[in-house]
Amino acid sequence: MLVFLTALIVLALDQASKYAIFNGFVVNTLGYSGSATDLNALKAFLSTVSDKNSIPANGNFIVLSFTANDAALFGIGNGTEWAARMLAALTAVFLFLLLFFAVRNARKLPKLSAIVFGLLIGGSIGNLFDRIAFGYVRDMIYAKFIDFPIFNIADSAICIAIVLLVFETLFLKRDGLFDVVEDDVRWLFRLKTRQEAQRLEKERREKRLSRFEEEIPEEPKEVNPEEPENTEKEQDAP
Repeated sequence: MLVFLTALIVLALDQASKYAIFNGFVVNTLGYSGSATDLNALKAFLSTVSDKNSIPANGNFIVLSFTANDAALFGIGNGTEWAARMLAALTAVFLFLLLFFAVRNARKLPKLSAIVFGLLIGGSIGNLFDRIAFGYVRDMIYAKFIDFPIFNIADSAICIAIVLLVFETLFLKRDGLFDVVEDDVRWLFRLKTRQEAQRLEKERREKRLSRFEEEIPEEPKEVNPEEPENTEKEQDAP
């Protein structure tokens, strides 16, 4: 079950990294340049809690910085209580739909679609758990070199899933995630299957092409008015 294995890996990495940052086990700048045997430097690297406003001037590309985010993805927007609740509700609905489609199609999904489903499910569960348990999402990865909004592994998984989904839709000529979802939506609303709809569309186009010929009126046959009389006379003849 590639879908749920991927989701479990994403969820485990997301929650483990948040726990480590939240409890101060791993803090400060990634890209430690000291020696593994230099315990003082290593201790200093792991002991200083860094936030976005106190990032060291000589920090490297990525900084670990704990941030409580009650807004949307990547900390975009100013979070309020009602917005946080709405986001939690929308995430729950989105997650329910993902699980529904994943459970129904887990065995027939292409590998790439299964990975996309897993990334979306794992990332959604990771952030939804934070919103329910803490009232906010624990963000901690700050890409200093591009001044990107602080994010977490769950956010990254969701964005990677979107990129893979776009790639699958544009470049892979086979049934993918959108096709599977469309089949299920048709099944839910008792509509014709995608194959039946394609067949009917093909037949309709063929009929449209031949409709011109069908609409040409046939030339009326000339009827000899004497034929019925002759026929009657022949029938009356002994």
